[in-house]
Amino acid sequence: MRLRMSGLVQSLLLRSFAVAVAACSVSFHNATAQFGGIFGNQGVGGVMIDSNGVLRNATAEDQTLNLEKLRGAMQGAKGDLAKATDMRLISLKGIQQIALESQKQGKEIPEDVYCLGGLTRIDYVFLYPESQDIVIAGPAEPWVLGSQGSIVGKKSGNPVINIDDLATAFRYVNQARNGGISVSIDPTEQGYRQFNQALAGLTSQNINPSVASELARAFGPQQVSLSGIPADSNMARVILAADYRMKLYGMNLAKAPVAGLPSYLEMVKNRANASTALQSRFWMSCDYDAISHSKDRLAWKFSGQRIKTMTETEVFDNSGKRNNTGKADPVAKKWAESFTNKLGELAVKDPVFGELRNIMDLCLVAALIESQNLQSLAACDLSGLLGDSARVQTVKLQTAKSLDPQISFVQSAQSMLVSASGGVMIESWYFASNIKENDTIAQARVTKPSLDSAASWYR
Repeated sequence: MRLRMSGLVQSLLLRSFAVAVAACSVSFHNATAQFGGIFGNQGVGGVMIDSNGVLRNATAEDQTLNLEKLRGAMQGAKGDLAKATDMRLISLKGIQQIALESQKQGKEIPEDVYCLGGLTRIDYVFLYPESQDIVIAGPAEPWVLGSQGSIVGKKSGNPVINIDDLATAFRYVNQARNGGISVSIDPTEQGYRQFNQALAGLTSQNINPSVASELARAFGPQQVSLSGIPADSNMARVILAADYRMKLYGMNLAKAPVAGLPSYLEMVKNRANASTALQSRFWMSCDYDAISHSKDRLAWKFSGQRIKTMTETEVFDNSGKRNNTGKADPVAKKWAESFTNKLGELAVKDPVFGELRNIMDLCLVAALIESQNLQSLAACDLSGLLGDSARVQTVKLQTAKSLDPQISFVQSAQSMLVSASGGVMIESWYFASNIKENDTIAQARVTKPSLDSAASWYR
């Protein structure tokens, strides 16, 4: 979106993204609602979605009441799971069996299974042909309900991985192969033209809240483009949330909750050629090193920072059509790098980024199993979870229908252009094909982990 106005930096962000604010907040209680009816689609984390799909701000009372309900329903980790560990093994065969049996009996998926034993990251995939199993492994810890309604590790504050996102990533693994999983929220061409017409003749001296409201109405609803997963899935909510929060921080509509991360507008507003810099688009993408595997291909290791922020300069013609240039403005690139470097801290302060990181791990695991034919190598049947024939059900959330823009202005001495478009891209199949042999990985694989029954689905 390109905006022109003398003497102003115009940051136009989308209230439509507010559907995503609640993503990590509602992921647990909406998922358990499907299996036991404990929670409804209530508001925590700042917004609510009503029965008509209309967004509104959640009141302090809304948030307090819903957090109390969540705390009353959660039991937390017990027994061995109450201890943090650098390496917890989770049997995919075991959780598939429990999920299908719970579904068959009309029971809730147990909380510890839903939280995958408190797993906060996936570092390894191990194969056990002797017990016909595939295992994911990584650090884990007891879980608690965070202040924003997310389920997080008690020690680190990182969000725990949940079985609903795992089931979605596994079910839609083949769709992800054909173009990846992506989301982008952009203005319509008509909205762009209407907005520019409304801008005509305005200056910094006659901008006021009433004018800002008129500009928002002229701009109109935004387009949400989602591919690779259902729009009503929790995974879609998380991806939208991450994109929304990134824009809030970048366009100075919210202060980042970590030190050393100014907004993009703060970095660019005083430079002489800011109009060029502000034609920048930002999005988040996967970032993994080559996947290492043992010589016998029974042990696989993930490494890398998981997420990186990308940027590209774009231009708009008079009709509102966007064209990419393949180039990046230096200031935009610097902000993208800063945001990437702060994602580890943000994952704790704003857990949606940790949930997005978890989703990227899950998508990579699914793509790895499918592309490397690991089910056959392990003699492990994961058809209840993986691919088009998957039978493990996933939560279906109400999607937002009313998506209104929000406009914010930042004073500057220059006439400027702003692009507020962006998105998330998860290219799991690309990274699943980037593999190399490293037999030292075999040392991490625990022999005979006794994960061959539903009673022993973790270690």
